[in-house]
Amino acid sequence: MSENRIEISVGDMVLTDDGTAVVLHLDRTGVQLRDVRGSVHDVSWLDLTNIDPVAPSPGTKDPAALRSFAEAWGRLSTEARDEAMFRLGVVLEVVTGFRHGHPQLALPGEPSTAFDPASGLSVTARCERMAALLRHESSTSRIGDRDFSKTSGRLLLLWVNAWSRDGLIGLVDGRRAKTVEVFSTIPLAWRQAAHEVVSQFDGDVSTVSFREVRRRIHARLRELGHEVEAPQRASGRYVSHLMSRRGATTRAQRSNKLRGVAGSQSYPAMIPGQVVAIDVTRADVMVWCPDRNGACSVEIITAICLATRAILALRVVPMSADAHDAAMLMYDVMRPFSMLVDGTTVTDWAWAGVPQQIEFYADAPDAHPSCSGVEVTCPRTCRSARVAPGLQGEHMVPGVRPAAVRADHGSIFVSQVFRDLLGRFGVDAAYSRTRRPIDNGILERWHETVQRGLQQLPGYKGRNPSQRGRTVGLPGSHRDEPLLTAHELERFLRRWVALDYHRTPHSGLHRPGAERVDLTPIELFDALLKLSGRLHVPQRPDLIYDFLPQRWGTVGPAGVEFADLVYDSQHLNGLRAVPVGTFRPEDRAMPFVYDPHDVTRVWFRHPETRRIVEVPWRKAHLTQAPLTEVLAQHVRSEVRRRPGGTFLSATAIEDEIVKELGSLVDGVVPKDWKKRVSAARLRFESSRRDHTEADVAMTVAEVVAAAPAPVPEPSTGDDDLGIWADSWPFRPPEPSDPDSW
Repeated sequence: MSENRIEISVGDMVLTDDGTAVVLHLDRTGVQLRDVRGSVHDVSWLDLTNIDPVAPSPGTKDPAALRSFAEAWGRLSTEARDEAMFRLGVVLEVVTGFRHGHPQLALPGEPSTAFDPASGLSVTARCERMAALLRHESSTSRIGDRDFSKTSGRLLLLWVNAWSRDGLIGLVDGRRAKTVEVFSTIPLAWRQAAHEVVSQFDGDVSTVSFREVRRRIHARLRELGHEVEAPQRASGRYVSHLMSRRGATTRAQRSNKLRGVAGSQSYPAMIPGQVVAIDVTRADVMVWCPDRNGACSVEIITAICLATRAILALRVVPMSADAHDAAMLMYDVMRPFSMLVDGTTVTDWAWAGVPQQIEFYADAPDAHPSCSGVEVTCPRTCRSARVAPGLQGEHMVPGVRPAAVRADHGSIFVSQVFRDLLGRFGVDAAYSRTRRPIDNGILERWHETVQRGLQQLPGYKGRNPSQRGRTVGLPGSHRDEPLLTAHELERFLRRWVALDYHRTPHSGLHRPGAERVDLTPIELFDALLKLSGRLHVPQRPDLIYDFLPQRWGTVGPAGVEFADLVYDSQHLNGLRAVPVGTFRPEDRAMPFVYDPHDVTRVWFRHPETRRIVEVPWRKAHLTQAPLTEVLAQHVRSEVRRRPGGTFLSATAIEDEIVKELGSLVDGVVPKDWKKRVSAARLRFESSRRDHTEADVAMTVAEVVAAAPAPVPEPSTGDDDLGIWADSWPFRPPEPSDPDSW
């Protein structure tokens, strides 16, 4: 047989990956084959080749074969191919009733009634019959050099399964087959082109099929002017090898690309609060929204100490969190909290950092050059974070002044508002690499840990749609359990952190150079305090106003105006006509701070008393609805988009309503009004609670400062109660309505 000429005719056998195939038709483009499973497919002449395999039976000419199969088949030894072909004949006779698998190639006496599939016998029963036949023939005369005296039906069934799974190659004895792919048979130019093509898949380019990768490799070779061919099977496995190293998905490709610059050691954080990681995640539990009269989703924003895994702050915010939510989280990070368990009564987190004696700014006028200053005259020192040995007693949540904050590239963390806040406090921003969530892996792991608490609540909806129940968000549908509101969810999570998470051993906490012991986050926090000493944390009743954004406004006879809203108060008397350069050189403007979630008032630090003064909106008494900066901006944008401009006559408005809408209600209410009102009210009520807490703290501090200083009791060392020396745990009484203060 000539090397370059294939002699084949209709009815001949062709070896394929699946075993044998019979030729049905020939034409100038190729041949049509039918395999033993009955599938018919066309094969071009270029995909056929001559090999020197084992003839299936004496007197039969050597069959042609597919190139993809011939490459692997040709690397096998003669003994391995001999044995595989014999096993193939046994398997095909069991499965089809014909030794070669096709009626066109039937031997005398086929199909055998003992193995005919039409007889109704199962494959297992036919394997048992074939095993008995082989044992009988082996006892009378050896079949070649093979001994089948101990052949069982189970062994033949394993052959059938291997053939069904891997084709003819699956019947090759593993001890005889080569287990290492010979990539050396692939030309060097072809491998270089493959590397160039596969290297393009770095996570930014969509992944394509292996067939498309091979096409691009051939196109690349053509561009380079290389006329090289590679064995089809070996080159296919080589491409598969390169793609598996690159990553099967775009996410895996990005991870593999960034792995080259990844560190091999953990960050050496040995000081509590040295680095604080913050992130936002969706709360996998539905909450009840009174404004929408239905269930809605919220987010959880958390700050965790990198060294101790202690949760320093946690808030529940609307979807999606904004930069002010991140600023208020940093406000909570710097405040120590305590929680009291008395019997079955559990209080909310209470600010425990208001000092007994406040040195007011009137006594130290140079301490705060502006309302955005962060210098403090009475810092607090953290000595211990011990908790009650059991559930009963006081549980502490430490407050720290971080040296750095680790966050991802979320818009709220890279915003100018948040970056300015960190700059005012001298906190470095350590952002993780783009599309590299593992850089902030501690927070990502916390998002999985908090599921243990969320799963205790009604309305839990699972981590993904496959875990979600049909009645999620429908209170009382199958269980008479109402959903929690957003504020109630926040109180529950804070309770769970202080009583459960902080008191549970953490698998990621170890003592370097010592035997492994179970450590809780609070225990490690105290242990590291022995190394770092006391932590100085600024504590003032008006600390919240250092975390609010600042605006400059000129005070006139009617007050000060911001975004078309006029604010006025008697406290502005004496500041309505100050000379130019009083607060900044270029004009008469003075600094104010504002809350983006509650624009019904602004604040400023009085230049004489150095105390924070509230300036309300002139029309704040006319509305009880939440008025946020987002809603105010929405109203202004709607007015600007009106075709008639800012001022419209009554007739023009009526005509526009009839012409464009037909109904007044359909045109006025936005389609997403429920979502806007829900998020606005949640943020508004949260801001009200924060500022009310600060107002109460400042009032109490004034009363304490006016009272005679108490005689301090002698220190008892490690037996000191509380976690902050000379600190007064501010715990306002909890009314029946938690939103009323």
